[in-house]
Amino acid sequence: MKLTFNQLIKDITSDRHLMVVLACLVTISIIFCIYITVSLRPSELQVVTHYSAFGTTNFYRDKWFYLVGFVVFGLVNAIVYGALACKIFMHKGRALAIPFAWMGVVVMFVAISVLYQVLKVASLT
Repeated sequence: MKLTFNQLIKDITSDRHLMVVLACLVTISIIFCIYITVSLRPSELQVVTHYSAFGTTNFYRDKWFYLVGFVVFGLVNAIVYGALACKIFMHKGRALAIPFAWMGVVVMFVAISVLYQVLKVASLT
């Protein structure tokens, strides 16, 4: 087990493109988490957490610590996409691992755009 893990680390570090994509994924995730923690404002007021066109109320409110879930999402996204890209690299090769790692970066950019809109609406209260 230790021998295969060490060999996997050597193989991944020798592949420069995969290392750059994984480093990009981790960097974006860390910036995402830092941005959220800086943007959160603890208060007793409830913040708008989501919107729905169905029902009597369009804006649904929740406590401010609901937004901490975005921090957890950023960390879990980096860990899971990084680990799965390494696993795919080990079993299926470079051709599938690199697009999968790029997909993790795309997911982070979508999460950043969603978070920006949620924080924009949450700051209105």
